[in-house]
Amino acid sequence: MSSRETHAAEPEKDRGLTRTIGIIAFLVGIIAAIVINLTVEPPSVWGLVPIVLYAILALLGLDIVLATLGALIAAVIMTGTGPLALSGLFAQSLGSFIVTVGLIIILGGGLGQVTRETGVAEYLVRLITQTIGLRTRTRVQLGIMLTSTILVGALGTLAGANAILAPIVIPIAAAVGFTPAALAIMLHSGGAPGLFIGPFTPPVVTLTETAGVNYVPYLAAAGLPMAITTWVVGFFMARWIQRRTEGSQAYDEEALATAEQKSLGEQARRGTIAFVLTLAVMVAYGIRAEAGASFAILVMLVTSFITGLAGGMSLEGILQAIYRGASGLVWLFLLFWLFNPLIELVGQMQAYEALLDAGEPILAEIGGYGFALVALLIGWLGVAGAAVAQVVLMNEVFGPTAEALGIPALAWVLVLLGASQIDWFGPFPNADMIGQMGLARSRDLRSMLYNGWAVLAANLVLFVILLWILI
Repeated sequence: MSSRETHAAEPEKDRGLTRTIGIIAFLVGIIAAIVINLTVEPPSVWGLVPIVLYAILALLGLDIVLATLGALIAAVIMTGTGPLALSGLFAQSLGSFIVTVGLIIILGGGLGQVTRETGVAEYLVRLITQTIGLRTRTRVQLGIMLTSTILVGALGTLAGANAILAPIVIPIAAAVGFTPAALAIMLHSGGAPGLFIGPFTPPVVTLTETAGVNYVPYLAAAGLPMAITTWVVGFFMARWIQRRTEGSQAYDEEALATAEQKSLGEQARRGTIAFVLTLAVMVAYGIRAEAGASFAILVMLVTSFITGLAGGMSLEGILQAIYRGASGLVWLFLLFWLFNPLIELVGQMQAYEALLDAGEPILAEIGGYGFALVALLIGWLGVAGAAVAQVVLMNEVFGPTAEALGIPALAWVLVLLGASQIDWFGPFPNADMIGQMGLARSRDLRSMLYNGWAVLAANLVLFVILLWILI
């Protein structure tokens, strides 16, 4: 067998082993669910078996929708839920908060597509970078990272926003000598904070609704501190990685050749003005009115149509763009639709109450501050899956205990933010890292990990300090 064939066979062998372990874990989970159904009465911590199964399957890298479905099957067996009751749960799930967030994400994908097709996204990128100026490396870096933060915060997606940004800024970064590894760090560390502070991003909508806090207090206590820490550490790490990789990495002539920009026209300018003004007005109204998660649905729809019309699209064209943008995110809607019945069925076993009773002696010793740190670490290292689902799951498992210990809502939202978002940066490689590397045309995973570990360490220190202040 040739060297190339050997390398190709190894990943397939690894995937086969992972699938085998996943199947074994699923079967063990099903057997455990049957035994629980026959022998255990609620309340019981054994009711957490489907959640443990979900975490194992997700950590193995199984498709997250399949992992959720597998855990749901175990929960159905564990509780003895019949077809009619299950169908009722599915119907109720359509009106649940987490499915609302799924709809917001889908509509956000539609808005992103409208901004791409009207040229608004590209116009906005050019406007910000030109305002900052592109004469020095520092200005270029500031322009790239700030644009990424703003675009991600407005569109609510890291991958989608930076997919718009990367082709525009690669020629600019290449022209001043930035390496692909440094640009990948700029995109990751610049974009992620947008998700922590954007008023209608899925994580922020979920965090504020779940913890029962308003946007401005959330921003002051949790969102801004984590965003600033991530951004600043990422800024200096990109400079450090630039020094390490300069001379050994560089963009090719093709990247430099694409620096010439096409004219976007008057419609893109009008669309950008409409996009910015519409978002600004609706954000201001939402903050003033203390609007809930459902307001974000209206924001996405109104902004899509006003932007599209100002950008020269017809009503039918806007709808078609929304369909195209939303179609790639249907899996997330399905994930949340399945996730809500899973949470409901696990709740029927009163597993969280049993967990609280079992841990009462330990909680008395460590207190609210110690518990908050433990919950943060468990969420970071032990709860896998989509960030929105992580928030809901963490709150279901640990929320009652946090309330019993008198942990303030602002401290709890900080724990939920860290538990669901800090794993973007490590300790292990993940899809977010690799996705930003791909956009920046980098293959240097080691540099991404160095940046991730630095951001991770800084944020952990931040959380230790902030929780001490808030609790």
